[in-house]
Amino acid sequence: MKMKLLSILLFATTLSDTLGFASLSQATKCRSVSVASTQLSATQAETEAERLLRKARELREASQRAEDTLHATLIQKKTEKDAATDRIISQLFPSSGIDDLVDKLHQKRLASDMLVQIVERLHEREIAARGLEHVESSLDQDQVTFKRVAQQDDVELAKIDGIVHELIEAAEVLDKEFVEQKAKADGGKITHAEMMHWGGGKIAGILKDKLKELGREQDEQFKKRLQSFYDAANIKNHKDKDAIEGNSWRDDDTW
Repeated sequence: MKMKLLSILLFATTLSDTLGFASLSQATKCRSVSVASTQLSATQAETEAERLLRKARELREASQRAEDTLHATLIQKKTEKDAATDRIISQLFPSSGIDDLVDKLHQKRLASDMLVQIVERLHEREIAARGLEHVESSLDQDQVTFKRVAQQDDVELAKIDGIVHELIEAAEVLDKEFVEQKAKADGGKITHAEMMHWGGGKIAGILKDKLKELGREQDEQFKKRLQSFYDAANIKNHKDKDAIEGNSWRDDDTW
């Protein structure tokens, strides 16, 4: 009887140990699966983050290329426009006087928009020739660059100095002729097309207003530069003052 009871106890102990080991193995396996799953999720998350960063970098690069292309296109158009305007200016000037200039304008039959464009271009060239600081853009192998320029050109200045006023004076003659011709032919009636294309006898006033506008813009830019210089100097003075006051405790009299 005792032997039978002992056998039963031994069997129970063995079974318990076996079940305990199995439970432990299952728990260990579950933990391993959980760790592996966590590592996989982390790897996937890292890969997703890298994908998003790459996408953002590609979008920035594409945006920068589009911006560079736009700037290059605008600069190319501006260069071509300036070259065409300069050719017309070289055909009008130098002139032997107002009458000669008026004759050239008669031959060219330039619209009011083109005359305004000439005034703008002459102003740009005069600013550069006088050595007043301005920004110039350039295009080199699809790379757009901007730089501040302030270098006087006496040869260019002698060539264009004052000719914008000659142009306005010649425009006054054209306006007078236009008004007189309209008064004789159509009783002074001016069509919309004549007003838009030829200025309707007011082209000289249009050119004067444009020149004043350009002058105001230049003055405002000059004032902004002066203010920026003043602000920079003011900040520097404050920093220098703070540095001196900060070192005042080292005074020999104190120590």
